[in-house]
Amino acid sequence: MSAINIISSSSEEDNKKRKRKISNRESARRSRMKREQHMKDLNDQILYFGSKSGDLTRKIDEIGRRYAAAEAENRILRLHGEELKKRLQFLEEMVDSYNRNSCIDVKEDDDGDCFVRDVLKDFDVERPWLQPAFQSQAVDGIYQF
Repeated sequence: MSAINIISSSSEEDNKKRKRKISNRESARRSRMKREQHMKDLNDQILYFGSKSGDLTRKIDEIGRRYAAAEAENRILRLHGEELKKRLQFLEEMVDSYNRNSCIDVKEDDDGDCFVRDVLKDFDVERPWLQPAFQSQAVDGIYQF
């Protein structure tokens, strides 16, 4: 090999090394940019899902409060329903007892039951829910019946 070939070969190798360095630098730059973009995307997802998590937590808390309020209201309504059933039973027993025990000035209906005309003339014993609602009045914050 002559000196020119050695120089030319050396120059070619240097050129290849230089091109490889440039290519490696460009590849590293693209890799860094890709990694930075990926990190930015991950941070954006952290913010997004953190916000969503907070929203869902608030909604769950609100639903929990509404559920507790509905449960308390249901409990009160059940107790009120039981009280009304007891009152109805008591009133039915009173009417039955009254009908059995007071046969003065009575009128028998088709079934043989007797009713006092004057006392029960305006009260529909068979359908008490058709009677006007009871109205209470409050005086100084105290209900009077």
